[in-house]
Amino acid sequence: MNKVLKYFSDHFTENLRATNIKVYGWQNTYNHVLIPSVTKYLFEELEIIENLTPLSNENRPGNIKDKKYITVHDTGDADKNHTAKFWSDTVKNQHWEQGPYAASYQYVVDNEAIYKQIPDEEVAWHAGDTTKYDYTLYDAFVSGSNPTPIITISNDGYYEIDGKITVILAPRVYKEKDGVLYLDRTPATKDICDQGILCKLIDGKYYIGETYFNSTYELIANRGGNNNSIGIESCINEGSDIYYTWQKTAKLVAHLMYKHNLGLSDVKQHHYFSGKNCPETMRMNNKWEHFLSLVEFEYNILLASTAWSSLSNSIAASSPSIYKTCL
Repeated sequence: MNKVLKYFSDHFTENLRATNIKVYGWQNTYNHVLIPSVTKYLFEELEIIENLTPLSNENRPGNIKDKKYITVHDTGDADKNHTAKFWSDTVKNQHWEQGPYAASYQYVVDNEAIYKQIPDEEVAWHAGDTTKYDYTLYDAFVSGSNPTPIITISNDGYYEIDGKITVILAPRVYKEKDGVLYLDRTPATKDICDQGILCKLIDGKYYIGETYFNSTYELIANRGGNNNSIGIESCINEGSDIYYTWQKTAKLVAHLMYKHNLGLSDVKQHHYFSGKNCPETMRMNNKWEHFLSLVEFEYNILLASTAWSSLSNSIAASSPSIYKTCL
């Protein structure tokens, strides 16, 4: 317990300073005063309201897939009335004021609540990478020891890992619409989305994930978003406390990491899977790394509290009379 208290003390936010940010909604962009908390831990219980989408819905295919990621979005919706409840019901009903709604995601978060529409284990339609491809690793036939290598593309279109050419060809930059060819060329490093591509170091060998060229956003992105990630929409509706929504989202992400045995590096932006500028408000205000620090703090406290609870239960089971006396 002393270690937990020290952790809080070491990470106390001494220089609390409100900052002005821009919040990006499709209706409009508005100014917002972002007020941080004295601690990165949100002192409230994680409460999730189930509002499950029927299995008969087209946006809930019901397919079970291993989860490798957690994908963070924002709704891109500044309408003050478009709350988490609104978006949860929209997924459930497959309809909103603009007509049919085909997307789906496991969770949506705002200041008031966290709603769950799709079970964690199931596929949802939120990442933009289709459901034709699963999370897959391909042997790059390159050895090394750097767990976070730099990925580039050679002049002839092959992925490189820390300057070493692989056997994996990057997807061609190709875009055609209505019979008109807009793009058709060998890919270059500048075409990779800014979150990079999946590269794993396993037993001294590198493996690269399934990638594709997203013609909408004209960037190379990763597969596995729809099939193999848990999608979370965070609300940015005008009048809400954006930082509080981020804290609630961070707590949810930390619990999902723990539940599904995932790490901080498995928490991705929507951008990672499509090239879309999402979560736009975090990205445009350079707050993604700060958000990850909120997740990491919540996760570390969760680990510590879980360990403490396990120890307490163990003591109670082995020496119930002593445990009652201590209480």
